[in-house]
Amino acid sequence: MIKLENVDKWYGSYHALVAVTETVRSGEVVVICGPSGSGKSTLIRTVNGLDNIDRGSISLNGQAVHAKQTNLNALRAQVGFVFQQFNLFPHMTVLNNLLLAPTTLRKMSRKEAEAHAHGLLGKVGLGHKANVFPGTLSGGQQQRVAIARALMMRPKVMLFDEPTSALDPEMVGGVLQVMKGLAKEGMTMMCVTHEMGFAREVADRVIFMDAGEILERASPHAFFSSPQHPRAKRFLQDVAAH
Repeated sequence: MIKLENVDKWYGSYHALVAVTETVRSGEVVVICGPSGSGKSTLIRTVNGLDNIDRGSISLNGQAVHAKQTNLNALRAQVGFVFQQFNLFPHMTVLNNLLLAPTTLRKMSRKEAEAHAHGLLGKVGLGHKANVFPGTLSGGQQQRVAIARALMMRPKVMLFDEPTSALDPEMVGGVLQVMKGLAKEGMTMMCVTHEMGFAREVADRVIFMDAGEILERASPHAFFSSPQHPRAKRFLQDVAAH
């Protein structure tokens, strides 16, 4: 579903991604972890073209993401992206936040879109919040709305960029529960997260990055019980100590 080959990315003189090669299979849940500044968010943002790359190639469902002839808007319609900040439109109700993309980009009828939206809001436990404004919701509720909004386009892939990092600890559980549900349904997912419990429980594979490189890739059991790379060992020791 996702294929990265020798991807390099610079910000000026800073080498943010270094010869990254990785494959994510359809239905696979991959968690990307590592210290701050390791390139995790940059990596996930290149997958749907939010960030450009300087060398290499990325394909999504067989389509070259960064090719000049690629229609990025059409490609992004296949990819749900959930950000650290919820990026909901504050002047629109929850329901209208969900309706905007499918009715304008997919030309879905309002009746069909509303039925789909109410179903998704029920799925994330917010069926009773359709007609309120985002500002009246807690951070955790807003993030669940953001996930429902991403699902409105019926994406083939969901990308999560630290979706719980802006939340108070008591709000994290509800968001992770929704993500676990998507994983059980077979959604292809790439998740940048510091939630090691989620990685251990839900991921098919864990990727560890530092300084723009993938240093280790392993099953959750192997990664958490016997990490191979010295930097990964130190990272997990720091997490455990914290």
